[in-house]
Amino acid sequence: MKNKSPNQIRPFFSIALYSLIALFRNRATVFFGFAFPLIFISVFGLLGSNGTSITIGVPDGRGSGPIYQALSRIEAVSIKKGSEKDLKEQLSQGRLAGVLVIDKNNSPSLFISQANPQQAAAVISMTSGVVDKLNLKLANVTNPVIKLDIEEVSGRKFSFIDFFLPGMIGFALLTTSITSTSFGLIFLKKTLVLKRIFATPTKGLTILLGQGASRMVMVLLQTLVIVLVGVFVFKFTLVHGLFTLTQVLILSVIGLLSFLGFGLFVAGIANDENTAAPVANLFVLPQFLVAGTFFPIDALPSWIQPVVSLLPLSFFNTAIRKITVEGLSIDHLVPQFIGLAVWAVIAYILASRTFRWE
Repeated sequence: MKNKSPNQIRPFFSIALYSLIALFRNRATVFFGFAFPLIFISVFGLLGSNGTSITIGVPDGRGSGPIYQALSRIEAVSIKKGSEKDLKEQLSQGRLAGVLVIDKNNSPSLFISQANPQQAAAVISMTSGVVDKLNLKLANVTNPVIKLDIEEVSGRKFSFIDFFLPGMIGFALLTTSITSTSFGLIFLKKTLVLKRIFATPTKGLTILLGQGASRMVMVLLQTLVIVLVGVFVFKFTLVHGLFTLTQVLILSVIGLLSFLGFGLFVAGIANDENTAAPVANLFVLPQFLVAGTFFPIDALPSWIQPVVSLLPLSFFNTAIRKITVEGLSIDHLVPQFIGLAVWAVIAYILASRTFRWE
């Protein structure tokens, strides 16, 4: 008996191809998918390239003596010269960690400000340590009763880009999955392209699969470009080389499958681009701000952290950093995959009840 079901392979590849071409022709998609993350990576990569540094002001003519020499040899300490009045003004503005004034008898006075309490605490600890060592030396104490044994454990050196870049992959992924998908389908409905496709034997599922395939290619390219720029320009750390890169690409596809349902949901409840924009932003913007894209979730107030940790982008950002920072493989990400799967089920159920072809 002859199979009356039309072959959907050719329509699938045609829809995927032309949808991908449309994505690359869309300036907003290209900008938010490629240019915007790379701009952010460039800015924060340059800002974080110098590592942690404590700047101590020392008035002109006071840069001598054993205390000054000991502090200036510490790699994390940066000495800034100037008049005592100007340095104290900068201290009050939080631009210096402290101002060290050493008199003619080599007696130090350390000025701090609550404008920058973290660095104030650091400079107090550092200066106190230097002074204590010098006092022991002057007192001919070579074998103190209590000594601190310091042992260095081998490890990798991380910079801010190692935290920030994975968040930008999540940023691009969420934008492509929700904003690009919803706007693209709404455009096809408004221009009656979908209506013309349905005049052919093409099935609705074939259309959705073709749209999803084009966005999968886009997401893989976005992830690849972001990672390669991070590695070759800003020395982003790939713990296990190509294996880590492969894991990141696989995770990006999983993230796309999880987030794509929200794009279909927005396309279903919005009648045009003007309606879709605020609805899409309700899903996208809050997650960009609090889901660990730009700063760790731990930096938020403790009462909100449990709620934020349950956001879909939080699951993705946690998973990708476990791969890139901790060097774990995908089989160690079961809790994050469960979280993404739950959100995917919710999104596709909502989309199935709201999505309309016209």
